[in-house]
Amino acid sequence: MKLYGTTTSPYVRRVRIIAAEVAAPLELVDTASPAGQDALRAVTPIRKVPVATFADGRTLFDSRAILDHVDTTHAWRATLDPKRHRLDEHNLVNAIDGALDAVIQLFYLRRDGVAIDGTPYATRQLERADAIFAWLAARLAAGELSTASPGLPETSICCTLDWMEFRDSYPTERAAALAPIRAAFRDRPTFAATRPHA
Repeated sequence: MKLYGTTTSPYVRRVRIIAAEVAAPLELVDTASPAGQDALRAVTPIRKVPVATFADGRTLFDSRAILDHVDTTHAWRATLDPKRHRLDEHNLVNAIDGALDAVIQLFYLRRDGVAIDGTPYATRQLERADAIFAWLAARLAAGELSTASPGLPETSICCTLDWMEFRDSYPTERAAALAPIRAAFRDRPTFAATRPHA
């Protein structure tokens, strides 16, 4: 698999982690440079990362689609909790992505110089993230999230909160109830090797 993305993107990181977990060969094409952006635009009209190209000729534009392909070739889900229904996994990841996308929007607006802090829009986005993290904490308390094996929801939580800390874009102490998941996988080699840094 040739994976197009940056080393800091939480969506790219989740693919890198799971690919490493199952020893799926991966070549990262760093899209942070102008040449990397040109390479990205050559394979996707969406101009978002991650994108992956595969030896079978497929090009996939979304981390979950990419990981579905990894599952078909390396059966990584077979190693996970068999009691979790696939639809429950989708709900969990959709919620996590909702929180991440809300905070990413604020991050890019701030980075582009838009005075967003304190506006009703920014307040709604932060409240959305807060509500999602509270809902996820309840799922953890109910045993629907694991600290034993990193499935896609657990991996996504770690990638999301690590990115928010790295970018100083959301006070992650507001998601303190999810700290057991982060602590469980912090030192796992696939997580430690892909953690974003300057």
